[in-house]
Amino acid sequence: MDFRLLKTFAEVAANGSYARTAAIAGVAQSALSRQVAALERMIDGRLFHRTGRGVVLTELGERMLPRARALIAEAAAFEDAARNERAQPQGEVTLGVVPVASRGLIAAIAGQLRTSHPRIRLRALEAYSGQVEEWLAAGRVEIALYNRYRRGRVANAEALARSEMHLIARGDHPLARRRELAVRGLADVALAMPVRPNSLTSALTGLAAAQQFELNIGFEAGSTPLIKEVILASDLATISPRHVFAREIASGELSATLLVRPAIFQTTWMSLSSHRPATDAARLVARAISELAARQRKAR
Repeated sequence: MDFRLLKTFAEVAANGSYARTAAIAGVAQSALSRQVAALERMIDGRLFHRTGRGVVLTELGERMLPRARALIAEAAAFEDAARNERAQPQGEVTLGVVPVASRGLIAAIAGQLRTSHPRIRLRALEAYSGQVEEWLAAGRVEIALYNRYRRGRVANAEALARSEMHLIARGDHPLARRRELAVRGLADVALAMPVRPNSLTSALTGLAAAQQFELNIGFEAGSTPLIKEVILASDLATISPRHVFAREIASGELSATLLVRPAIFQTTWMSLSSHRPATDAARLVARAISELAARQRKAR
C-alpha cells in the first residue's frame, strides 16, 4: 500500500475539492486525480462523487476514510518513534482529570517525573467526567482520566481503579449509623450533586426511574470541595467513593453508608487522545499513571 495515495484521499476528502487540495499542496490537480484513481483501482470501488462545487464521499469513501486516517496516523507515529528512539522524551503533556480522586495520583506522577524526566512538563485541567470526556473528544487533552458508572468496558481505554459508591453525609445525619442503604432509600434523601450533565447523576437517575422514584437533588456544584462544605453545613448528602472523603470520615465529621440493591461501582478510566499520534512524552506519562495506579490498587 502506497501511503501517499491514502494521504491524498484523506486530504481531498477534508478539502472537498481536488482544486483546493492541489492549491494547498502545490501540486497539479491532475496528479491528485491520478493518485485517487490508482487507489480506487486498487480497492475496486469509487471513493468520490464529483459535484459542481467539488467532490463528496461515496458510501464506500465514508466507510474507508476513518481507516485511511488511522493508517496515516500509525505511519506518522512509526516515523516519529523511529526518529525519537534515542531521544529523551520532552515537551508538554496536557491531562484532563476528575477532581479529588485523581489528585493523589497526579501529584505523585508530577513528583516522579521531576526526578526521572525533568524535560516533560505536565499541564492538568480538572473537571467532572462529562467535561473531561468533551475535552478528550475535542483533542484539548492528550490523556484523560474520567469515571463511568455502568458495566462494560470502554473502547480504547484502560481501567485504573474501581470503587464502591457510598452515601456521604454529616456525622449526625439520620442515616449516619446505617451500614447499608438500598438505592430505593435515596427517595427520602436530599442530595448535593455535581452540576449536570454528569455521568454519576445520569446513572442514578436511570436507576431511580427503574425503581419508580425521583432523585431529590437540592444542590448542584462544580467542585467536590464545595459539595463537602455544603453537606457539612446542612442535611444534604452526596454520593461518592468513601476514599474521596476519607479524612473527614475518619474524624467523624462525615459518615459513609454503602449503597446496595444494586451496588454501584465507579470505574476510573484512562484514555489517550485519538486526534493525533501520542507523543513519546504522553506515552511515558500514560505508562507511569498505569503503573502507579496498579501499585495503589495492590496497597488498598
